[in-house]
Parts: sequence; C-alpha cells; structure tokens
Amino acid sequence: MKITGLLLALAMTAPSLSAQAAPRVATTLPPAELAELEAIREKVWINWFAGDTAALRRVLGPELVAISGDSPDYQSLEATLAGSAQFKAGGATLASVTFTSPVVHRFGDVVVMFSHYALVIEKDGQRSDVAGRATEVFVRNNGRWVHTSWHLD
Repeated sequence: MKITGLLLALAMTAPSLSAQAAPRVATTLPPAELAELEAIREKVWINWFAGDTAALRRVLGPELVAISGDSPDYQSLEATLAGSAQFKAGGATLASVTFTSPVVHRFGDVVVMFSHYALVIEKDGQRSDVAGRATEVFVRNNGRWVHTSWHLD
C-alpha cells in the first residue's frame, strides 16, 4: 500500500511528457566548427574508397552503425572497414565526391548532417556516377569529433 501511494504521489507531481518543451536544435554552427566537420566527413568518404582503414579507425567510433541502400544489414565498424578494403582490392577508385544541400542540426555534443552526395567512381577506364542522400552523425568526445553513424540512400 505504501509503494502504491508513493508511486501515485510521484506520478501526480512529475511533469508530463506533453508539458515538457522539446530540446532546442541549433541549425547553424560556427564557421570553423562546420568546416572541421565537413573536412572530417569528406576525409571519411575519401579514406573509405581508398581503403585506408587505419585513417578510418582514427575518426570512426567503435559503435559505428552504417546503413546503405545496397545492403539489407546494418554494418559495424569492422564490417565497414572490411567493405573499404574489399572496394580497394576490387581495383576501383574514387575520382570525386561532392556534397550539396547541407542541413545541420546540433544537439549539444551531437551533430547530425544531412546532405546530397555525388560520387564518380572509376574502374578499368570506365566512370560511374553515384548519387544519393546522406544522414551522418558526429559526437564530440574528449575534445574531438567522432563519426558514429551514417545512413545513405
């Protein structure tokens, strides 16, 4: 009976979820910080296509979750590194990568970047264009940005 009364009292005094304000989302970043994140993002893409798994390990979080339209499964850090090495071993190279239509949301030490991407891949003298949308998540940890996930479509 005492526990029921305590739970009832807590329920009556706790603010309801509907009464709580949504967290404020920053949609702009200081120019230097935005430039830093954009540089990290670009290097991740360049290093992935180059098969530079050592460089990727330095900036990708161990909890990485990577989602792409060509795979039904989420990829872990290890699967992502293996995919990078496999791409390089296949003999293709990245000729260019560009990002457009950026939207940035900041939640404290978390930044979510939305963008369109365009890639040019070369293999055996043939060029292939690939384009889509990307959602990428960065977390500030111990004073540096870590890339923790992406979803490509």
